[in-house]
Amino acid sequence: MGSIYTGIIFVFFILTILLPVVVKQKKINFYIPFTIYVVLLTGYFVKVGHDFKEYNSYNHEIFSNVTGVVIDNQVVIGEKCHELFEELKFDEFTWVNHPVKRKEYFVTVYTKQRPYKFKIWDTYNQGVLVFRINKKGKEFVTNRNDQLIYYLDKSK
Repeated sequence: MGSIYTGIIFVFFILTILLPVVVKQKKINFYIPFTIYVVLLTGYFVKVGHDFKEYNSYNHEIFSNVTGVVIDNQVVIGEKCHELFEELKFDEFTWVNHPVKRKEYFVTVYTKQRPYKFKIWDTYNQGVLVFRINKKGKEFVTNRNDQLIYYLDKSK
């Protein structure tokens, strides 16, 4: 879900190490840094929980709720739409190291509740990478799905 979470976990790891050091100096009351630490950690868990809930909301959608699929400003209809919809649900975590983009697709799946946006990269060295774009426009590299390119090329 992103390097931001790795960075935040690193910061909390450092804070966990520094908290006992600060307490041993006896210059500061233990409860002040501990309270700040707990508040920050709770806020982080709430944020991560909200992001996971939004991330997984697409996986719980059913095809009967879909009102349309658009690939690069072209509407897709019929069975191709259903195959693409189901293929976008497939999640296989991948570690991405400097992908070299060959082609980029923008896919929007419109449902009765809300639109779901995806950016799909066909790359030379990492396969096909899928980015989910949340309501605020933040992109999450979610998976590698090499079979998606078949549906994208077939639907155009």
